[in-house]
Amino acid sequence: MKSKWNNNFKGYVRIEIIGQESSSFINTCIQSGIQIWDIKPLDGDRVHVSISVPDVQRAKAILKQNKLKIRIKEKKGTPFLLKKMWKRNGFILGMVSFIFILFLLSNMIWNINVIGANPKTEYELRKAALEIGVKKGKFIFLLPNVREVQRQLTEKMGNVTWIGVTQHGTSYRFEVVEKEIPKEKPITGPRHLVATKQAVIHSLFVEKGQPVVTVNDYVQKGSLLVSGYIGKEKKPELVSAKGEILGEVWYETKVEIPLNTSFQTYTGKYENRHYVSLFGLDIPIYGFSDGEFQDKTETLNESPLYLAKWKMPVSYIKKEIRETDGVKRSYTKAEAIEVGKKMAKKELLKKLPEDAKIKGEKVWQQKVSNGKVKLTMLYQVIENIASEQPIPIQQGE
Repeated sequence: MKSKWNNNFKGYVRIEIIGQESSSFINTCIQSGIQIWDIKPLDGDRVHVSISVPDVQRAKAILKQNKLKIRIKEKKGTPFLLKKMWKRNGFILGMVSFIFILFLLSNMIWNINVIGANPKTEYELRKAALEIGVKKGKFIFLLPNVREVQRQLTEKMGNVTWIGVTQHGTSYRFEVVEKEIPKEKPITGPRHLVATKQAVIHSLFVEKGQPVVTVNDYVQKGSLLVSGYIGKEKKPELVSAKGEILGEVWYETKVEIPLNTSFQTYTGKYENRHYVSLFGLDIPIYGFSDGEFQDKTETLNESPLYLAKWKMPVSYIKKEIRETDGVKRSYTKAEAIEVGKKMAKKELLKKLPEDAKIKGEKVWQQKVSNGKVKLTMLYQVIENIASEQPIPIQQGE
């Protein structure tokens, strides 16, 4: 089987030998190491034999010595097949071009479907996807994998609970679960203003209603600030209390800052290496430098390739190699306290309303334990503490 495959690869000819010395020719070929096979004697002085293409020239010399004539009956094998195909290069070129174009079209994005989103969210999602590179006409194998696309979109879309990303052939499908924000029912009837948290009254601005607290009063959560009852005690009038009551609220924030820290940072140097994976074998095609990073992180992005709707045993792999550098950071106790103050303030600002203002701050506790500075910060914050509370109306009022 191996010999037959080898003969087909090299190419061979089937010839007819004419003359009385044909047997002498065959013996001389065998003695000279010329490979001949499939010997078939015919009537008279004719014999058919097969000879490998590389041995044809040597065989011709022996034929001349024995004064024999030959006729080529058949030409078989790879060289003759390629020659025949070359003569039809227009057809072959067209076929290759068709397959190549079909391959390109099969690996482009043609559809992007968004499910479960309102028009505004869909617009924002498509815009975020465009920033990542997910758009019609983009080659799929040049995009991040589906998990990475999902991660980046989730980070960009803060108004959704979950985004599911799937890719089917040339289509991307985004399934969206939007955050359900309960709508506050507006209170239209009579109401009081009560405190949302314990505080010391800083200032009052009352548009409607009867204030029941003054500046520097201490109030608990739920304490009445502005009453919806105005007028005479015997015959009060009910109104919707309205105003802004600013209170001084104390907040406590705790942070821990290590005095000595080791971590990895990116140096900014990176390499991109590109492979074609064929039946699980990764073949390098582009992006190989002589230098190697001593410390590095590697990220692989593999994209399968398609021909029409069929997934091929071929995929494109992009490997991103980023150089890292080990950094050791040390703080003195004083430096750690300053860093801790900034961290604590940053954490507090995340919790406060936008219109709240920090009036003052104080280091309440500080200690060093297990190589860390443990800090407790107190903050004085001025913020609106008023909240509406409906007044139950009894029959006859």
